[in-house]
Amino acid sequence: MKFRSLAFLILAATCLAQQDQPDIKALEKKAAAGDAEAQIALGLAYDEGRGVTQDRRKAAEWYEKAAAQGVPEAQFNMGIMYNDGVGVPKDEAKALEWFEKASVQGRVDAQFMLANMYATGRGTAQNFAKALEWYEKAATKGMVRAQFNLGLMHALGQGVPKDSMKAYAWFAIAAADGDPAATQNRDFIEKKLNAAQKENYRKAAKELASTLKK
Repeated sequence: MKFRSLAFLILAATCLAQQDQPDIKALEKKAAAGDAEAQIALGLAYDEGRGVTQDRRKAAEWYEKAAAQGVPEAQFNMGIMYNDGVGVPKDEAKALEWFEKASVQGRVDAQFMLANMYATGRGTAQNFAKALEWYEKAATKGMVRAQFNLGLMHALGQGVPKDSMKAYAWFAIAAADGDPAATQNRDFIEKKLNAAQKENYRKAAKELASTLKK
């Protein structure tokens, strides 16, 4: 009885896996005809090895075709591939270009990556002001890592004057979203405050949180 149950589970899993496989021939036909959705779907298939042998070079080729048509997901994926040197030669300047294209279309993870590149000077000259701009865009959309990095920039005075209250507010926002490092930094700042300062800093954090909810 146990063997029969196990065989059924294996069969069910196999059927589900087969249902999950994309129709590669149909995708190739549509993609070759210029269908952007099919191009990115085919790129994902080659990227993940679903329905085809994994081939990151082919994935990049199809992503790039979709990216050239303005698909933000494909633009972001091209940024990642150039950033990591997967499927294409590593080229941080090209990674930055693709992240920027996806960022202006509102892709949050691209905005975060773009901000990182400006903050660290990868693929471009270091520019804290631009890093701050893109971190803010991502942070206001709920990207916790961007919220944490904004806290750091205000704490260290990168691209802005040092401001422990703004740093505290951003750390508090990220901490509320479950970031342990942000919680630690928020608490570190708070330990240095007297009672009146704590009240003001907490008020600033609440005001920032309320603006993000709008």
